Amino acid sequence: MILRARDLRGAVVVLTGASSGLGRATAEAFAAHGSRLVLAARTEEALAEVAAACREAGAEAVAVPTDVRDPEAVDRLRRRAVEEFGHVDVWVDAAGVLVAAPFGEEEVDELEALVATNVGGPLFGSRAALATFRQQGHGTLVNVSSLLGLVPNPVVPSYVMSKFAVRGLTLSLRQLVAGERHIHVCDVMPGPIDTPLFARAANRTGRQLRAIPPAYAPERVAAGIVACARRPRREMTVGVASHLILASHRLAPAATEWAVAQAAGRLILRPTPASPTSGAVVEPDRAGPVHGGWRRGGRLRRAAGERLGTLQGRRGADPA
Repeated sequence: MILRARDLRGAVVVLTGASSGLGRATAEAFAAHGSRLVLAARTEEALAEVAAACREAGAEAVAVPTDVRDPEAVDRLRRRAVEEFGHVDVWVDAAGVLVAAPFGEEEVDELEALVATNVGGPLFGSRAALATFRQQGHGTLVNVSSLLGLVPNPVVPSYVMSKFAVRGLTLSLRQLVAGERHIHVCDVMPGPIDTPLFARAANRTGRQLRAIPPAYAPERVAAGIVACARRPRREMTVGVASHLILASHRLAPAATEWAVAQAAGRLILRPTPASPTSGAVVEPDRAGPVHGGWRRGGRLRRAAGERLGTLQGRRGADPA
């Protein structure tokens, strides 16, 4: 069944991980449609900045500081959204952290924080979203997984594990609501994105991390999330390289997994030495930027990717 694209003007959107990176780009993309936003993240000051930027773009936006690792905090987020706007049309789980270390040498508190954020966050968010959707009879849940929920990277095995878990949860929930016509569950599987995730990671590899080339503009992935909100689909990804990996994995899964693991494991590490750091995994820092500042084939390619993503994200928006 082909669903008619939905007009998102006035739609109530709950978005976690909204203070930086992909979450912030997604908030700005929904704001361009005139959606009513309930923005969640741990960092209150950065979250307030994003809400102000969305209001300047003409959207209604409420900042709700939330630690997605806490199920009670996630439930308060749900209640605040319903109290503020009466219902929820779209719920996007985009919060995530990264731990990079030789397997077995990770700090336990960092691993616990990664699992609580990357797995517990979507789990508690999905519970809150589906409970709300079933009460009101409609809604779209979008969970952000990764291509690393399909193929491996030996440098970040705990992160890969978490993204496999999100993908498994999301596909299971899609079957759970299969008989409920107006409730939809979507899995967004981006490849590497130019966000601050790598700079804010817990890193014990001894070398600096970087976004794996070709890192895509966050605006392009945000446009994909908005596209799922407008016309829900089972799974989606962004970019030529990402689509090639998906196609290759369908045809030759073992060979694709080996090739991606070899390439990604090398490309995620820069030659520059780095001291061990917990980044913003256990405790938040002051986030804010959308982009990570990674080289993406030169200034023109970066600008073109960001512009393309912005235009795609605005597709279907009221020009007024």
